[in-house]
Amino acid sequence: MRRRLSELMEDPESVMQQLVRVFIDDGTFCPGFQFLPGGQLHPTVMRLFQRALELQIPHNYFTLWMVTPSRDLAEARPVDHLKDDPAPLLRALESYRSR
Repeated sequence: MRRRLSELMEDPESVMQQLVRVFIDDGTFCPGFQFLPGGQLHPTVMRLFQRALELQIPHNYFTLWMVTPSRDLAEARPVDHLKDDPAPLLRALESYRSR
């Protein structure tokens, strides 16, 4: 990931710190839902992830929330609503944290 970002920008470190990561055993993975075509970070995902960090939701749990149908979103997955108004997603994330 760092190599790909280095192709797009001079200093990829600040972006690397903003990435949603999933930790499995000794591996670290970056879910594709956080990228727009062309490799830029999706602004709605970044906003949601920043809020998740403020709510102390770990990376792996945030990723799971993004791809799991949510009753707060009429059983749709958050990842399917990234082009919509982010307010319902933020409310659903708050609700997820309070469970």
